[in-house]
Amino acid sequence: MFIKPFKVKSNNQLKGTERKKLCEEILAAYPTLTDEETQSLIPKKETISVMKILTYSGHSGKVYCVAKIPMFFQLESLHQALLPTIFTLWHHPNLLRTFTTYPPVVTKLAGGANLMLPGVSIKEPVTLYSFGKLQKGTPVSVNTDDNKAPVAVGFTALCSEDMYMAGGHGKCVEIIHVIGDTLCQLGKPPVRPDLGPPNIDTDNDKLENINEISEPSNDNNEESLVEIMDDLEINNDRVSEIESPCEEENKIEESDEIKNLSSGQEEATVDPLKEMDSLLEYCFLKACKTSVKSNDLPMLTSNFFKNHLIAACPSDKNIDIKKSRYKKLSLFLAEMKAKGIINTSVTKGVESILSIKFNHPLIKELVIVEEHTPVQEPVVSNAAVVSECYKVTADVLPVLSKFRYEKGDIMKRAEIRKCFTEYVRAENLQDGKILKLNPQLAGIMKTKANVETVLMEDGINKFIGRMTHMHEVTLAGNKLLHTGKLEPIDMRVTVRSGGKKVTLVNNLETFGINSKEFSKECQSIGASATITDEPGKKTPSVLVQGNQILYVYKLLTEKYQIKKNYIRGLEFAPKKQGSHKK
Repeated sequence: MFIKPFKVKSNNQLKGTERKKLCEEILAAYPTLTDEETQSLIPKKETISVMKILTYSGHSGKVYCVAKIPMFFQLESLHQALLPTIFTLWHHPNLLRTFTTYPPVVTKLAGGANLMLPGVSIKEPVTLYSFGKLQKGTPVSVNTDDNKAPVAVGFTALCSEDMYMAGGHGKCVEIIHVIGDTLCQLGKPPVRPDLGPPNIDTDNDKLENINEISEPSNDNNEESLVEIMDDLEINNDRVSEIESPCEEENKIEESDEIKNLSSGQEEATVDPLKEMDSLLEYCFLKACKTSVKSNDLPMLTSNFFKNHLIAACPSDKNIDIKKSRYKKLSLFLAEMKAKGIINTSVTKGVESILSIKFNHPLIKELVIVEEHTPVQEPVVSNAAVVSECYKVTADVLPVLSKFRYEKGDIMKRAEIRKCFTEYVRAENLQDGKILKLNPQLAGIMKTKANVETVLMEDGINKFIGRMTHMHEVTLAGNKLLHTGKLEPIDMRVTVRSGGKKVTLVNNLETFGINSKEFSKECQSIGASATITDEPGKKTPSVLVQGNQILYVYKLLTEKYQIKKNYIRGLEFAPKKQGSHKK
């Protein structure tokens, strides 16, 4: 639910009466808490705020924060059930019924997967009550067999009897909130404490008491919680998108990992998977220690990987993240974040490293075995890249706002097409190549009243036509946006006083070329060049003595790599002598 970023609609500090009401709600939801324990969770001397949010999947809810740290949350899709965050559970780990898993599984949960039955650590032999006495849709937490501090919160996907009858296959917990997600990134989240390994027998006794205390409320809400889980399975697009390609594979991978962990036997040969894991972590820590500086942050994770992590790899080895147990960079970084080394955020699907804890013990105690070689700065291309893009307008906002775009955002055609097709699929409007127009699309495209269908491709083009057409010019790492038609660089030859020819170059600034620097380049051929303002031109022009069309054209195409179709005026170049003769 919180893997992808959510939108904050408002953030207000709670008043005294509202704070008291929140404490009463917590006590009603979790009667095992004492008044003193509730007061310690919601202390009077700390600032308590409530954030109204809109999740990526479109569900509204509330997040209650203490000193900017989220402690409880409610979502309308969960019938406003008041659920604790993992930060609250670190203080009271027995607040919810807990399932125990293995540390390698946490990275998969942080990547968006649910907890599968093969990943649950249970005491042998497995009996009918090994999974407790729970109904489907019961709020639960997930911890690991080496630390009982919870790492995730969710709902049971099956009742306890069905879990036993499943024979170790299928879903166990639908994960709603997990360590490292966007909810954990609010404020300055604390590092996961080490509470020691869970005592399964003792914890189960406590949880049975909790279940007995809260049994009446479970009876009343049993039907609604089942409906909640059914809604989650049908409507939670994020979960289905992430699970569909990998969950069945995760079952096999998780069971293999569990067998390896439980066997307790060390293999005689070196495990290539563990060797790649060790190399990946070593290069990550080395990059954090030697090449990344605090003023380099925030940094895209893709840039960190190719410019720092890869560069930190010893010359006699190669990093291949697909040959590690993580398979993906995002899953590896999620584990590093869980260890408290880095802090990351995801904005519109793009992940960035916000900060690095340079004094972390793993970084400070790292011993670099090879000589340090300075990381070369990435070479910034001097080529001007022109691409079409479109600005989100009020006309198309009703559709694109569903994908968290706002008015004025800049989008590429491929991004618009993806959002449009997803919208059409969600509304069930496509029939082969035919697009059925609902009232919303008909209003956006301004079609005639009797037109009910259009071709899918025509519909996409009409939808894009309601946006502002723009051009994005990227030169030497700088991006410039221009509305409408992109005027090319204009070269022409005019005659000034005394019959002297001069070359005028216009629209250089449109392509990010500095006029002063360009005029200095032109002086290298021995001709004087100055900056002048031409009537009717928005940007200054470069004036070069003589007919220098060929030199200017060569300079633009070779040094600045401007494409020929964006340069106008080559016909004014001096004709070669004898070219007019037969």
